[in-house]
Amino acid sequence: MPTALRLIPALLCLLLPSAHAAEVRLAVGLTKLPYVETGGRSGLESSLAIATLAQAGYQTKVIQVPQARGLAMLKEGQVDAMITLTPSASDALFYSQPLLYYRNRAIALHSNGIVLTQLGDLSRYSVASFQNARLLFGADFANAVAHSPNYSEHADQDTLNRLLLNRRVDVIISDEFIFRANPTQTDLNGQRHAIVSYALLGNSPRHVGFANVYLRQQFDQALVRLKASGEYERITQQYRQRYQLPY
Repeated sequence: MPTALRLIPALLCLLLPSAHAAEVRLAVGLTKLPYVETGGRSGLESSLAIATLAQAGYQTKVIQVPQARGLAMLKEGQVDAMITLTPSASDALFYSQPLLYYRNRAIALHSNGIVLTQLGDLSRYSVASFQNARLLFGADFANAVAHSPNYSEHADQDTLNRLLLNRRVDVIISDEFIFRANPTQTDLNGQRHAIVSYALLGNSPRHVGFANVYLRQQFDQALVRLKASGEYERITQQYRQRYQLPY
């Protein structure tokens, strides 16, 4: 056999993607219902990211680590992508189109009769929020809670739920889906309470960050196809039903 013909199989092996190249290492944060469930492969946000990568032709290896660690791993090349990012996370990364939007809400107990029509109304009530909310929501929010009789920030969603349901604060600032999916939905006496939520803060897009621009482009194209196929909506409905989330 001529030498040139013998070289063809070797050249084809170099050109065709290997099994390893078809795997994307995806960092996800710690459990945060309903977006990320224990183990990291399920949850609304994780499932949408994995389904999009599958649509792009990739298998996904999920690595569940704290958010800060995941971002460091992405910058160091230890993972290929990471969910739950905003473009402010790092200028060195490439960001997908929004995978989904977090539903930021001011949440109060219905029985307290609190009505909120603008951010300034928060200054009249004791307020608790998640960490760094003052940096995320801008000057109007920061000014309002600065005049609140009692404002605090907490890393744990469970703490926010307990503060509200046990009437330790008047209002909490939280993603509504996270609030409703959190296991703590009763006060210390086991009683459930009706709540009201106000969309004073708008919704926040969450992106997938990539170290490679070509992979980001593939992801964006696959996300369009996933939505067109109806699979994006099917996954969303699955988790809304599982956690009894509002529309």
